[in-house]
Amino acid sequence: MSTLHIFSKPLSHYCLNTLENLIDSNHAVLLVGDACYNINQFKQFSATLHLLEEDATARAISLNESDINISYAEFVELTLSAQNTITW
Repeated sequence: MSTLHIFSKPLSHYCLNTLENLIDSNHAVLLVGDACYNINQFKQFSATLHLLEEDATARAISLNESDINISYAEFVELTLSAQNTITW
């Protein structure tokens, strides 16, 4: 994986034009905190989304089959496996 994008706020907080130009289809997208509420809207950036399990559970978010629930340990592994990490 080349780049991991980590979002912590709802999609409406970000400039979509900027995101569309910076997120490539081979990049990974991780949703934490309130970003989990916009899981369907973040799909435009990646077919597979990673969600921090504790945050998704706390917000009663239902995952699709293509989405991946990750633990804190897996979060660390994901960041270490990425060449670049961008926290929005």
